[in-house]
Amino acid sequence: MKTKLSLLLFLSIACFTYAQLNSVGNVSLQFGSHVTAPKGDVIKVAGEVDGVRYALAKHKKKFFIQTFDASSNDYLKCSKELKIEKIGKARVNIEDMEIIDGKPYIFGNYYDKKAKQDIFAAFPIKSNLTLGKPIKAVAIDVEKKSKRGYFFYKPSYDERNYIVTYVTVRSWEESLTYDVTLLNGDMETVFTKHNEQVFKDRKDLDFSFDDFIANEYGDVFVVISDSYRDKKKRTTVTRLMIHAYYANNNYEMTEIPVDLKGKKVVNCNMLNTLQGRLQLVGFYSNLTKRGRSEYRIEGIFNVSVDTETNSVVKNNFNTFTYDVKKKLIGERRAKKGKNLLPFYRNTHIIERDNGGIIVMSEFYQTFVGQSSGIGPLAFTPITYITNEVIVSAMDAEGNLEWSNVLPKEQKVTVTQLSIGFFAVGGGNGVNIAAGFMFPLGVLNEGPEYLSSIAMYEKGKLSVIVNDDPKNIGITEMDDMRKVRNVKKMIPVLFEFDDATGKMTRTDPDEYKKKQLVLRPAITYRKAPGEYVIFASNKDKKNLGTLYLN
Repeated sequence: MKTKLSLLLFLSIACFTYAQLNSVGNVSLQFGSHVTAPKGDVIKVAGEVDGVRYALAKHKKKFFIQTFDASSNDYLKCSKELKIEKIGKARVNIEDMEIIDGKPYIFGNYYDKKAKQDIFAAFPIKSNLTLGKPIKAVAIDVEKKSKRGYFFYKPSYDERNYIVTYVTVRSWEESLTYDVTLLNGDMETVFTKHNEQVFKDRKDLDFSFDDFIANEYGDVFVVISDSYRDKKKRTTVTRLMIHAYYANNNYEMTEIPVDLKGKKVVNCNMLNTLQGRLQLVGFYSNLTKRGRSEYRIEGIFNVSVDTETNSVVKNNFNTFTYDVKKKLIGERRAKKGKNLLPFYRNTHIIERDNGGIIVMSEFYQTFVGQSSGIGPLAFTPITYITNEVIVSAMDAEGNLEWSNVLPKEQKVTVTQLSIGFFAVGGGNGVNIAAGFMFPLGVLNEGPEYLSSIAMYEKGKLSVIVNDDPKNIGITEMDDMRKVRNVKKMIPVLFEFDDATGKMTRTDPDEYKKKQLVLRPAITYRKAPGEYVIFASNKDKKNLGTLYLN
């Protein structure tokens, strides 16, 4: 009997260790106990309150709140299905889950037909995981339901506030409006502002709502860009504008224009650094001799704004290096000076120890297939492609110090009900670039296995991606094989030397066919070099912590 008990104990420890411990190079992965909830895989880790970690889980069209021990990531065997009753006659769509100033919330959106309002509501999560009464956080007057805009949202840097923007494209009026609202931990409005941009009689208009952030001081920044054809001057006018709302200035809007030096912004994102400067980075294209903007991108720009004086202290445009172009478009085209296609999005902006920044830009495309079925019950296939990542390191002056290409080829196709399909775009040259990596509705369907986890500690950039086992040891794009099954990938570590950009690849020493597979799109940064992660295989699913040693 004693022998049987010892053997059983040994097997239990062995299985538990297999689920919890793993490593790739200098990155260790430690997992808690298995999630035994019969339904629902984690799609969002919101944070922790009083030693309890809150997560949003999803199974088909149903959502659940799941809790874990914050120190061990052990599943607390508590999974509560979210059942939100209709408000009036309106169905509430779940949008987000966050912990703001120590208070957990579920956020949802619904349309009040009687009041003609698009409403963003907050539902407090009680200790027994039931939801409190809805708080009408943001209410936007709309003309009618078919002319609704888009809600975008994110917590502030210190997670004490929550910023919500509502963007409406009125193509028939040639205008774009945005409403920005900052909420505190009680979902009370700190400030709200309505802004309208009108573009009448502008030829070849291209306008973009690029990004928005809220820093730890309660300041809010919005960045927009536009370009149009000036017939008289026979050239294209390009602009980049920052709208700054400072808490110490009663949130009066301050416009900060950026001189683009005749370039056209392709994409733009922001970072408020520890030095109190606002960093803007993105890709740009040149204007032709006839003054028209080129379709392809030439390089990356870095703009720095002193938020004390609202002055632009640096404004640098860096062309892609020959080595980067060679890896992406081939030696022959690179020698001819050809540029890259504009299918990249900035996934990470990281502040370096030397005062510069690192930008990771991932090749990203989505393809929406033809729906099958009848009416609102039609199903639509959506393909997500996330391939190579351009890694660009700028020094403190905004000059490109080095760049490299992280190789990968990832693709997944999901099928979604057309009634729930959520696409963000624009019309007539007006674009909404600020958005989400992947819509909440498609997570747990495949896209969560894509993209990357980036960490920067002690002057070294470390990046975890999922890759096909057939690509072990490969560092060149031309040699990469496409991932065939995202649920059978292995974690791979890429490291970049901060001085030279030299890239090294580390694969797992050993792996098994049924090992846990990471979901890089589901992470929560707990501390420097420490991320909460979620992984699963066909039989098991675990919450864990990724440590950079």
